[in-house]
Amino acid sequence: MDLATFIRLYQEFLKECEQNGWMVEVLIEEFGNYLAAITNVEGVEVQFYIELDIENCVHLSESTNQSRLDYGVIRDEGKGDQFAKQVLDEFHQYWVKHIPKRYSSFILYKQ
Repeated sequence: MDLATFIRLYQEFLKECEQNGWMVEVLIEEFGNYLAAITNVEGVEVQFYIELDIENCVHLSESTNQSRLDYGVIRDEGKGDQFAKQVLDEFHQYWVKHIPKRYSSFILYKQ
């Protein structure tokens, strides 16, 4: 999967979160690093992130690199646990619905 496709999927997932009644605030949106605060109707906030490991990429060709991507949820231990699990579960369901295979490495095309 290329990074642009995954970022689009991530952004569309955030829009779906808003449609579910959750409040979403994008905190960081830069190449390789994305962070959004997601708050449910009870006021519990978690931060959903994706982070591309640009420093440890593998050069496949003159114009292509391959790297690993990490994603997850940051939450306050205890009160945010259930909502964090719900956000990850929703993301995984969204991912499977739009792309049937999960990827752990991503292709980056150099400009």
